[in-house]
Amino acid sequence: MAGIEKRVQWLNLQLNLLALTFFLIGGLLLWAWYYDQLPPEKQHEVYHTALLVSIPVVALFFTWFHIWLAIKMMFLPLRFFGIWQYSDTGIGIGWQGVIPRKAKKMGKIAFNCARPYLMGPKDWFARVDTSLLFAKIHPMLERVARASMASVMRRHFPSMLAKDGRLPAGVEDELVSIVMEKVEESFPEMWHKVTDKLCDPVIGLDNDGMIVSVFNEHKELLNHFFLSMGDKEFRFIERCGAALGFVCGLIQLLAFNCLDATGRMILLPGTGFFLGIFTNWLAIQMCFKPCHPRPVRVFGWYLGSIQGLFLKRQRDVATLYAKLLVDHFFDFHKVIAYLQTIPVWADLQDIYNENIQNMMKQTMGKLVTWIAPVAVGSHKLRAVEDDLVGASAERIAENDELQQAASQYLAIATDVFRSNAVAMQKMPPDEFERLLHPVFQEDERLSQCGQTRGG
Repeated sequence: MAGIEKRVQWLNLQLNLLALTFFLIGGLLLWAWYYDQLPPEKQHEVYHTALLVSIPVVALFFTWFHIWLAIKMMFLPLRFFGIWQYSDTGIGIGWQGVIPRKAKKMGKIAFNCARPYLMGPKDWFARVDTSLLFAKIHPMLERVARASMASVMRRHFPSMLAKDGRLPAGVEDELVSIVMEKVEESFPEMWHKVTDKLCDPVIGLDNDGMIVSVFNEHKELLNHFFLSMGDKEFRFIERCGAALGFVCGLIQLLAFNCLDATGRMILLPGTGFFLGIFTNWLAIQMCFKPCHPRPVRVFGWYLGSIQGLFLKRQRDVATLYAKLLVDHFFDFHKVIAYLQTIPVWADLQDIYNENIQNMMKQTMGKLVTWIAPVAVGSHKLRAVEDDLVGASAERIAENDELQQAASQYLAIATDVFRSNAVAMQKMPPDEFERLLHPVFQEDERLSQCGQTRGG
């Protein structure tokens, strides 16, 4: 679906560019024909008038263009494009979007600005009822237990199995029943140990590690994150800049008409240079200042209040921010994938293995009774125990149905989206504006590009 939307957007862009090209070419041809029909004495007058009229039009177009290009250069290209760069920094003879180039720093900013106001892993996991979670995954765990026992028994005691390669029905049911009973008894304790590790601010999830890692590896996601939040602000900056460029172009027109040839040569590039600085600066200020609503009164009459455009949208942006977090970071599979890349994963595996081994020791009595006729030794039992632990862990990791059931329950129980959206809607405006404002503060090239192209 997302691919179709991108293709439609690309097609619309191509059609708009094509229409604009035809319009410009048609206008130029019409103008050339009209100009050619004029007598020589009129051509000079029309040329001078057209030159004056073109000043605010050109100011509008180029002010819009340099702001549009500067914004694009903030986000594109995702990877360095050029001849040479210094030590994979994105700096050199070429260009890389400022935001992708500073992915780690922007990820830290996104986390640090919002984290003090958001619920953390400890709050989420406190909402989980382990008995309900176990009930949701019980059927899948039981199938895992049966399959694990069957595979391990086939490896170590093939002669003890039935013709279908499985344990005798009565024995299998009794063993699985004991295993599931022990798992249910130990599940709350194991959950508590796991969540304690996950809530650790140093090695767990309650830090900027995951966001920074995902942003750094998927720079297109970082762009999507900031572009989604600031979509209206970026469009406003483009349009506001164009309007301001037109107004300043009118001022240039008045001054141009009063100067001699030398003054005119200095006026346009000189004012264009400062126009680039001013339009960018003013447009950004209108997005973020004032932070708090400020009343406007004329002769004591209250006309309304003004506030930065981004801050006026706090409620909508907070909801979008919370949704982006849930969709791209708090997804069950993404969390598991991230955990496997950091040291805490070894601790989680140790907790799981310890829990399973304790449970196996409690159930080995029944298993030993059943396999007594083959008179196995302690080393054999140890091998069986280790294989059962490994087989069950492997099947749990591959069981999409189990993961889906756990993910659905955790999403409902923790209610991360609603909690975060409400919390961010209540953030102080001066703190909330830091979610997007750093994009512009980091990108001083936005103004530099503006002033250079303006000149």
